[in-house]
Amino acid sequence: MIIKYRPLLGVLVAAIIITSCNNRNRNREITEQYFNTIKREGDNAKLAFFFTQMPKGGDLHHHYSGALYVETYLELAKSGKLRVNAKTFMFDNDGISIDSLEKNTALYRGLLQEWSDADYSNNFHLQGPPDLHFFHTFPYFIKIASDNCRAGLAEIKEEAKKENVQYIETMLNFPQVAVQCRQSLIDSLVSYQNKQDTTRLYQIFSMLAQSVKSEPSYDKTIADYLDSLHSYHAGIDDSDFTMRFQAYGLRTLPPDHVFAMLYACFDAAARDKSSLLVGVNIVAPENDYVSMHDYWLHMQMFRFLKRRFTTVKTALHAGELCMGMVKPQDLTYHIHDAVFIANANRIGHGVDMPYETEAPEILKRMKGDSIAVEINLSSNEFILGVKGTDHPINLYNDAGVPVVISTDDAGVSRNNLTSQYVLLASRYHFTYSQIKSFVYNSIEYSFLKKSEKAALEEKLNRRFDVFEAKIASEYCNWK
Repeated sequence: MIIKYRPLLGVLVAAIIITSCNNRNRNREITEQYFNTIKREGDNAKLAFFFTQMPKGGDLHHHYSGALYVETYLELAKSGKLRVNAKTFMFDNDGISIDSLEKNTALYRGLLQEWSDADYSNNFHLQGPPDLHFFHTFPYFIKIASDNCRAGLAEIKEEAKKENVQYIETMLNFPQVAVQCRQSLIDSLVSYQNKQDTTRLYQIFSMLAQSVKSEPSYDKTIADYLDSLHSYHAGIDDSDFTMRFQAYGLRTLPPDHVFAMLYACFDAAARDKSSLLVGVNIVAPENDYVSMHDYWLHMQMFRFLKRRFTTVKTALHAGELCMGMVKPQDLTYHIHDAVFIANANRIGHGVDMPYETEAPEILKRMKGDSIAVEINLSSNEFILGVKGTDHPINLYNDAGVPVVISTDDAGVSRNNLTSQYVLLASRYHFTYSQIKSFVYNSIEYSFLKKSEKAALEEKLNRRFDVFEAKIASEYCNWK
């Protein structure tokens, strides 16, 4: 009897699969029709409705301390019984309580304006350049961010899940290694930097590396750092959400300090067998004097360290510059050097691409080597004043460079990933299929292991099936 009905069973299964595929295709087509309609209408509220529900994959350009909202920091400060100076808005034992601050509307709004980008452009008040304002927010809350990593990461997770984000790769912190390099080494480093003598420079890097790792406390510092990451991460991953970390160096420090930080970051990432620490970055204002002066040197450091730690991935802030911020000639090489010298696996921002001397060659290399660009629309608009068709997102996409959409510092900028997709759809002519490909890129070009990517991509498939079925059903009812 079983043999007799087996062909019929096969026909039924095939019919179910075909019906399921047909329904899936129909739902996708209707979803695209609805997207085209609201985009054509220019209705940002409907776009926000759409993208709030849409699965958004991952957020790959994400700073932990800048991701938390001021309100969260104040709650953490309140639980720690911290006080704030009513004039400087810095934490101060002799200041007022958080409760008193929150009850005083003028003081509270003043703190919001100092600790974030709130109200920067929607009313007149004395203000400095937007890029300086942005970077000057961090000293207000950096200590409370560092002291509350576990609570802060848990908050980021919950907010991500609410807006259908399933993966975050956040820049968290770095190993606090001691730096005790001989002055002669530092002098040689500067000398060979000025001569751009890479042969001698790499010899100095080797001696600096030996000096850094020979510090008696070095191995314990790396071990303690990795232990802290695992402690912060406890309870974060679940069936619907995954988080990984990047370590970073600060590009505004003296060169021996930058090298020591980067060496420790690379070493920690290489030692982390759990792959919780997935990459290394470099941060701080790119137009800072030291950042500009030492840019080539920093890229050489990355090249040297990637040769020594061959498994470590890097995502570099590069080209976060615009016309007028620096001399025109200083817009011509930052992305180039990050790609061709430092061998970056991803580029963060990449805004000065139109002015890069070898832009066609860079775009070709980025496409060929699958080097994704992390696009941060709100951040680029506020810090650089670059938006709309002044932004090179179309240049990257037309050249075949993988594009991912990110938040950068959602708490400081007071946005989220949903709002970035609204800007993307309202300002540019991307189709629903293209936007959907950007979402998948955020998993494909993450620094997760292949097996982890595959698992998240399968979950993303199911999420899109549910989303498109829901939109199709609701849209048909509205019509």
